[in-house]
Amino acid sequence: MMSEQQLLGSGADGQFLADFRSLAEAASFSGEQKYPARVLGALAQFLVGRGGAGHRDTPLFELCHLVNIVAGAAGADTGSALDNLLNDRWRFFFGQDRVTAAGCRAELQALQARSGWRRAGFAWAENGVAVSYGDDVFTVTYGRMPFLLALFEFLAGMDNFTFHQALNDLLDQMAEMGDSPRAIQDGANGIAVALRRYRNAHLEQGMHDEAFTAILDYLRQRGDERNCNLADDDILEFWRRHNGGDFRTYRKAFTRFADFTAAMAVSQARRQGEGAAPLGGARDLGEVEPDDMHHSSAALGDLAGWTDPLALLDAGPAAEIKFFTQSGEREPLAPLAAFGPFARQLPLAFSRYLAFGTVQAAITTALQFHPGRAVEARLLSCAAAEPYAERRQLYQKLQGHLARLRKAAFHALTQVGDQLGDQAGGWTGVGRGTAVTALAVMTPERLFELARRELDGGREPSAAQMAVLSEDAAKVFRNLSRRGFEAEALADEGRQEGFRVGAGVLSALGDVLNGYLGGLDGLDQDSGLDTLFAADSAVFATEFGKLYGARDD
Repeated sequence: MMSEQQLLGSGADGQFLADFRSLAEAASFSGEQKYPARVLGALAQFLVGRGGAGHRDTPLFELCHLVNIVAGAAGADTGSALDNLLNDRWRFFFGQDRVTAAGCRAELQALQARSGWRRAGFAWAENGVAVSYGDDVFTVTYGRMPFLLALFEFLAGMDNFTFHQALNDLLDQMAEMGDSPRAIQDGANGIAVALRRYRNAHLEQGMHDEAFTAILDYLRQRGDERNCNLADDDILEFWRRHNGGDFRTYRKAFTRFADFTAAMAVSQARRQGEGAAPLGGARDLGEVEPDDMHHSSAALGDLAGWTDPLALLDAGPAAEIKFFTQSGEREPLAPLAAFGPFARQLPLAFSRYLAFGTVQAAITTALQFHPGRAVEARLLSCAAAEPYAERRQLYQKLQGHLARLRKAAFHALTQVGDQLGDQAGGWTGVGRGTAVTALAVMTPERLFELARRELDGGREPSAAQMAVLSEDAAKVFRNLSRRGFEAEALADEGRQEGFRVGAGVLSALGDVLNGYLGGLDGLDQDSGLDTLFAADSAVFATEFGKLYGARDD
């Protein structure tokens, strides 16, 4: 069902889907759907925060006007006025067998015919019912009513009907002062608060905010809102379109795209868990091509579980080992560690983040300290940007350093073989083949095995190869004169644990760094890094001129 695909694509969890399905699967006595598919589609779009015309909560105001109309038409046959109001509200919003515009009109007319309008201000219009609030008139059309009934039923059933009583209380209070536009506004605002809480609880965080919507709209224009087949130039093109508003800096655009793809990865996992999408070419029906499934899985698969591994070196026993110097090693690795697979997936976009994001940050800092002053020409022209080839050279040096650190960690871990089992007979019994997806849940044994396999490309070394590897690792360890790399401390249990954690961090960083450098090599072969940098310098200089060039001298 396409409406469910909309919810899944926006990060809806199981409770959200269950609440929606109670409407989507409701059937009339004849076996037809209670609500038309177009109504369910519009409802799904609104529920995830992408409907609402000029204001995202407009449907809630419309709903409150309709509730007010029902209250005006409610009869006074028996019992208290409040009981009659609730009964008539129930009959209108829940009692229709198959919800249509004509059916809503007939139900309202039947309610009103019993005793006339309960108060002044209501009038039948050609296409709906008009309500007067002093000088203001609001009309709810019959064609809109099926959507509003579906919305009401969803709100009443949210979280296993836990909001039902609060919803009725809000609407009862509103109906008592139904001739006041303020009462309608208060009722709609009260519902909006509850719906926002529901979205925050049951939608993946960030997948219904304005930045997410802007990116999704960009992908929709390309017909790719589901597969997220991003290319390096997508982020630059998006930023050029939006840098006059919420995405003023390229770094912010890059970061939000990274957040977006991570959220889409989580959504994709949920979608796969809910059931396989039908194969085919009809995208509007939720079908997918086999190639699309393979490509999107490859593009998004590593993103959902990525967290910055460097943080693991700042706590516990690992913090006692100086794996990296701060300025020369950790600082340049930090952005790569933060974005991980996303930087590896889009090497040129990430290179722009490093080179021109730094220049833009310098511009904005200068303007904060000296507002109104002209920006330095070397910043506006991007002459201060770090060439891509220089960053590659720096990362190649760090690549060598990571390789040495992994060897040193390997040596440290081989000194505790008794605790991990006898390693002499081919290194068996330590979780070989286990896929590592999240450093936070790695056991020490898995970290150890990962470090060992990293050193030999995943192949099982022979005894002779292991002897050479062990000797080389011991030599590297002895040559590292850093805190924590003291041979006499390796017997300490805390030091062993620190190296186990460090081994996992080094392996994760090495994988991302190798992939990013491989991407740069491919770019260099295809277009040349210097050529790409020169072209990007011209583009960013043009955009910086538009954003910051008009300053008082």
